[in-house]
Amino acid sequence: MTDLLHKLNFKIADASPEYKTRRKYQMARFFAFSALSIFTLRLIHKQTIIRQYIPTLFQQNHQPPTSYNFTTDAAVAVGAGTLACGSITGMIMMGTAWILDVSNFKEFGYRMKGLMGGYERERELSEMEVDEETRMIQDGLNDLLEGKYDDDESK
Repeated sequence: MTDLLHKLNFKIADASPEYKTRRKYQMARFFAFSALSIFTLRLIHKQTIIRQYIPTLFQQNHQPPTSYNFTTDAAVAVGAGTLACGSITGMIMMGTAWILDVSNFKEFGYRMKGLMGGYERERELSEMEVDEETRMIQDGLNDLLEGKYDDDESK
């Protein structure tokens, strides 16, 4: 397999086994949520077809039959919608994590900060000149954190 990847000039051929395992887990999570989403949407489609009211030739078509239970239908709709929303959201999140090569929220934060130019902006902010009032507040907070109080200076 590695020979084929080298022949096709793939960069992953030179990657470590840990990296390859990590990428496989990310791919497996994405495909698991994709399969769950497909299963959920097929289930919802079948439930919709089963619950559909189709009147016969001489029945009224503007009123459902009296045996129809609106409460059960609403509960099923809420449950199915929640399941679909959760599975699709999971699929989107796992796909994004797979594309960005992140495995937890901390890595995601670092990746987003890098992609949005956060490190450069943070450096620019640290190089900016601080005005006198801000410096006075900052020094006061640092003194409080270090345990220095105004009462200690008078002694």
